Amino acid sequence: MKLWLATLLSILILSGCSSAPPQPPMASDSWELHQQTLSQLKDWTLKGKIGIRTPQDSQSANLKWVQASDNYQIDIRGPWGQGGASLYGNPGAVTVDVAGEGIFRGSSPDALLEEYLGWHLPVSQFYWWIRGLPAPGPSSTLILEQNRLSLLRQAGWQVEFLAYHSGSPTLPRKLRLQHGQLTILIVIHDWISGAAPDV
Repeated sequence: MKLWLATLLSILILSGCSSAPPQPPMASDSWELHQQTLSQLKDWTLKGKIGIRTPQDSQSANLKWVQASDNYQIDIRGPWGQGGASLYGNPGAVTVDVAGEGIFRGSSPDALLEEYLGWHLPVSQFYWWIRGLPAPGPSSTLILEQNRLSLLRQAGWQVEFLAYHSGSPTLPRKLRLQHGQLTILIVIHDWISGAAPDV
């Protein structure tokens, strides 16, 4: 259960990571304009895969994240829909439903992670990182490639943007997040603008 909850709350987020640098499509807009555009993207559905690896274990699963302004639902399911967990809520309240383990509630995903696993992780900042943006607040170090994030260091995490989708706006396709001995790989197959009406 702990690994599933860690996966969900840290998104969060195919082992065999590529070390090649990201190759985003040629960008005609500046980094500043790109940040403004992505900051306005507040409703989306993304589908893909997530893998988490620690020295003790590794797992991968299907990922679906629906964001409607401040409301969200993140579903993680094993192969063929087996097992998994769902995280849903808003900035004031969050619920985690872990298959076979129970339902857990708290005021934030960060607080739930701290309470049930004893880990302090900047879960709320993943909302920004998944779009290819640094989170507001904590200081960060950026490396850009063609006016897109290639590497981000923030809040003790290293986030590598290994590939981007084409289109406008340019959104991440593959990310690798590392903190100590924890590695999370996210591969996004589809980005769809606009959130599902039931979120």
